[in-house]
Order: sequence, then C-alpha cells, then structure tokens
Amino acid sequence: MNKTDILTVLEQSVLAKNPEETEQALQEAKKKKCPADDILNALTAGIEKARQMLKGDEFSIPDFLLAIDAFRTGVDFLKNDLSFSDLKKGKQQIVIGVADGDVHDLGKNIVAAVLDASGYRVHDLGKNVSNEVFLEKLESTKADVLALSTMMSTPIDNMAELIRMVKKMFPKTAVLVGGAPFDEALAHQIGADGYAENATLVPEETKKILSDLLS
Repeated sequence: MNKTDILTVLEQSVLAKNPEETEQALQEAKKKKCPADDILNALTAGIEKARQMLKGDEFSIPDFLLAIDAFRTGVDFLKNDLSFSDLKKGKQQIVIGVADGDVHDLGKNIVAAVLDASGYRVHDLGKNVSNEVFLEKLESTKADVLALSTMMSTPIDNMAELIRMVKKMFPKTAVLVGGAPFDEALAHQIGADGYAENATLVPEETKKILSDLLS
C-alpha cells in the first residue's frame, strides 16, 4: 500500500470499530514514514464520521465507544512518537472532569474523546474532582475551556461556586457544562458560558463559546 491507501485504511478502521485493523495500519504507516500529522488527521476523520453517525442515529452509543477504542489506539501510538508532542503545541486546551460528589463518568469519557478527536488538547481529571483540583489544573495549563459534567443534581451548587471562582480567577477561560440535570436555563443560571445536551453537540458548542469569549 502507498501512504494514501494506508491513511484511508486508518480512517476506515476507526469507522469500522476495529482497533486491531487500526494497529496494523499504524505499523504500515510507520514503515512508510507517514507524517504524524497525516496519521492524526486520518484518525480524526474516522472518529468525526462516527460522531456524525451517532448524531444521525446510525450508530448506537456502544458502536461509538468501539470507534473511540480504535481512535485511542492511534492516539496512544502517536503519543510514543516524539513528533506527536509538536502536534499539540499551540492547540486550544480543555480541562474536563466530573464534579465533586459524582462518580458517573461514562458521558464525560465520551465527551473527552470527542474533544480530543476535534483537535483540542484535553486534560481529563476523571471523576469526583474537587474544586481545588480543577482550579490548580486551570492555573497550570491556562486552559481555554473548563468542561464540567454531572449526572446528579446534588453537585450543582458546588459547581456554581466553582464557576464563580473560575470567572474571578481565570476570566479568559470559558465554562461548558453537561449532564442529566442540565438544560440551557440551568446552565445559564449557574454562570456557565455554554451547555451541550449530548456529546455530538460538544464540538459545535465549544467553538461557539470560544468565539463568544474572543468577541
């Protein structure tokens, strides 16, 4: 296979939810000395098509999670390549995590993968994250966006307090929220800049809040 064929196979392997095929294509790409940015672009094209299929009800959530597995196989491969670090320089950064008091992280994991696939540098803090840890990470990364998730109503007051602190300490950081308790009205009420009803809407909403912040 030539480089173009290999990159096409990489893209299709993600869409086909086949990490083994992704791994094989990555080895071929390495042999052919395909540039790291071309590999990442092919992987991203695959996961973006999978995201659109999820959005159009052609993929189920389990289907999309399998596509993410294939995508992450490629990302992990690139993380072992020194040139991958250069790809991340200058990219907008997002700190993401599940609010303190909540251990439900499936939705957050999907959103983190979608944002990664959309070209952002994602710092995933996991679940049940304290406000202090969020603030420390924002301080060290100077992230453009803080993405907060919860599937429960009990952490909302604490999230509102965190958002107030972020607005005071990091006025150039936009805040995006999501999860079962939220709608646009509640997101606005607690001070968030944006709200995404589901993972498929996250890239568009992220672009919007970043654009609004710069305007």
